[in-house]
Amino acid sequence: MLQLTLEDWGVVLAYVLALLGVGFGVAPRWLKGKETEAEGYLLAGRRLTLPFLVATLVATWYGAILGVGEFVYRYGVVSWLCVGVPYYIVALLFAVFLAGRIRQEQTRTIPEQMRLFYGQRAGRIAAAVMLVVTIPASYVLMFAVLLRALTGWSLEAAIVLGVVFSVAYLYTGGFRADVLTNALQFVFMYAGFAALTYFSIERFGGLPQMWQALPPEHREVPGALGWGAVAVWFVIALQTFVDPSFYQRCAAARSPATARLGVAVSVLFWLLFDAMTILTGLYARAFVPAEPLDAYPALAQAVLPGGWKGMFVAALFATVMSTLESYAFLSAATVGYDILGSFPGIARRFSVRRRTQLGLLGTLSVAAVLAWALPSAVELIVRTASIAVPALLFPFLFGYFGKRRLPARRAEAVMLLTAASSALWMGIREGGILPEALRWVEPAFVGIVVGMWGSLFWSQRRHAAVGVDSF
Repeated sequence: MLQLTLEDWGVVLAYVLALLGVGFGVAPRWLKGKETEAEGYLLAGRRLTLPFLVATLVATWYGAILGVGEFVYRYGVVSWLCVGVPYYIVALLFAVFLAGRIRQEQTRTIPEQMRLFYGQRAGRIAAAVMLVVTIPASYVLMFAVLLRALTGWSLEAAIVLGVVFSVAYLYTGGFRADVLTNALQFVFMYAGFAALTYFSIERFGGLPQMWQALPPEHREVPGALGWGAVAVWFVIALQTFVDPSFYQRCAAARSPATARLGVAVSVLFWLLFDAMTILTGLYARAFVPAEPLDAYPALAQAVLPGGWKGMFVAALFATVMSTLESYAFLSAATVGYDILGSFPGIARRFSVRRRTQLGLLGTLSVAAVLAWALPSAVELIVRTASIAVPALLFPFLFGYFGKRRLPARRAEAVMLLTAASSALWMGIREGGILPEALRWVEPAFVGIVVGMWGSLFWSQRRHAAVGVDSF
């Protein structure tokens, strides 16, 4: 890992103090007005302006930053076609067709919206999906691994510090604290990778020199990946449509127009950040021998002077922590608002704020245990999400278009069939039964195809008024 000077540690300390100051000092009083407790704690009173909407949405998107470096180091320029382009396209579609509608609906979470579309059972299924997707075990683990590499502390100590640090200002400030700290982390993210890009070019030369130093397969599209693997990323990107961080931030926007424009502007910032992360990953591959997962730290050690290494370390932590915080709060809202709130006795006894705080303590505790006891559980969560998210995708999308909206029983059937098909494909593939030519097909791909055709079939039958309430 990086060898830091006293000047570097000073920059890291400045980041930590700024984060605490914003989270505890500014957030509790920011954008206060006439609002219900639920609106204030979960959505910052629905008063997010364009700059803060963009900053929090952009910052939340890059939690697996070291994985991006690993991908670029392994596969080269095709990475942009996998981890960039598909997501830009889907995000722009989200901006055009969904962002404004989400703000107009006045709902607070995806499960609540699914309840309005399809009834109580569909809402419960959606809440279970959201809980699986948002428990931030992988981000707790990434934070702890970074902290351990930097300080030499044990993994257990690093996990505890990460959880306590993340929960503290979210517990008191709610979504306001999440947004404001994300805005600060946004600044550090861009500053750190801009510095890494600049000093890489200064140290090793311009783009032509870097390009010539790359292995030939890293300069080709699709390179070693192949077009099939690239196509999978375009399918995976569809999950953006049911990403709870997108939904929450659009619901919190000042107006439908702000929501639409905020997502569109965010695409420009994602493009800029991807340009820096992919370019620096290529510089690392061309000039710095390293393990793929250590591509960015190894390059930073090679090119950054004192002080700037501290900025880059702060950027790494900001990138991981922004996603950790946001998904921790989304998970807490799912528990407090959607799950506990569905029990009348609990809903009467505890306020939305208190239920969400209990959810925050519970989900982060679970995330910490998973990250500590079973690091492989992170992979389990990813696999479970690849089954659950496609199940929700098309019923959610079709719900916004009245003529295509599924009847409740059919929506539940689509969700169950989609999840079952993804799980079955996963079992067959891991059991070694599939022929080699089909093993590249991800379970999420199968689930999305089944969900799409099932939704189209049943929504067409509904539009034709044939057997609306029967299978």
